[in-house]
Amino acid sequence: MTKRYFIALVSATLAVSIVSRVGSNEATAEITLDKPVTAASVHYPTMADMTSPEFGAAVAKTDVALLAIGAIEEHGSHLPLSTDAVGAVAQVFHVQKYLRNAGVETIIGPALNIGITNEADDRSRDGTYMYPGSLTIGEKTFVSLYTDVLRSLNDNGLRTVFIYSGHLGGRHLTAIVKTVEEAKKNIRGLTVYAFIESERLEQMKLKPSANILPIDKGQNFEMLTRLLGKGDEQAFSTHGDGTETSLMLYFQPGSVRPGYQRVPQARSSRFFEAIFSGDATKNPSGVGGFPYERASAAVGKAIVDYRTPIIANAIIRTLNRGWGNKK
Repeated sequence: MTKRYFIALVSATLAVSIVSRVGSNEATAEITLDKPVTAASVHYPTMADMTSPEFGAAVAKTDVALLAIGAIEEHGSHLPLSTDAVGAVAQVFHVQKYLRNAGVETIIGPALNIGITNEADDRSRDGTYMYPGSLTIGEKTFVSLYTDVLRSLNDNGLRTVFIYSGHLGGRHLTAIVKTVEEAKKNIRGLTVYAFIESERLEQMKLKPSANILPIDKGQNFEMLTRLLGKGDEQAFSTHGDGTETSLMLYFQPGSVRPGYQRVPQARSSRFFEAIFSGDATKNPSGVGGFPYERASAAVGKAIVDYRTPIIANAIIRTLNRGWGNKK
């Protein structure tokens, strides 16, 4: 029997309450945000919600997985540490719905999440790892961990995996590429692909390949500028900014701290200066990108509606080329 398409997600959800110092463009402002009125209760079902027989029945119909990888890291004073994790799961959930509407049935798999948040090396306290709450693992650990996850998925009958990352740190994405290469060499019968935004591929001087698939204009700064405004500086990052705030207002509104509109915009230039120097005083808020004044669930939906068909149609095209292995 030809298999239907299966989407597996790997992430975790961690809601936190945090009060921090928030950096403005020229100075640091002390802003205390309120606790959320409601709990972060939106649930995106995964394989973990299934019984063993239910999963067995599902895997009998599919051998294709999409593995969503996030990170646990700071996202300013108004978004939870789980922002990348929640975003990765929720985005793939919308891909699932798109595929179902296209006649492709999918299920959502297990929740697991850890990423790399420092930038110089495994032990450096730079990147977002220098801010409270951020977690990281070494590159070799990352590659070993996710190669084992891929091997376990393969042992459960999955033969083709598309990786989608909700975290865009340079070392994190490099480790994903190395994981794809490691799995290609060492896991017999498994084909692995990684989606990476075309803008990040260009910045990292990586070229698309048979196994590294671009999300064409996945960040689309022109669109984000139309939706959120330019602010004090043309943004070229989207960390804890109006973009991610809008996505979380759409994905999991109860986790966004009320009062986020009072957070001053942090320039992208300050964000990168801080994370690469390892000096948090250069950008105490830990965020950088688009302003918050126009952030909303509607903007988040517009971003998701833009990205979802790009990812889903790329999956369909790849499967139609026959690159995936089918039982």
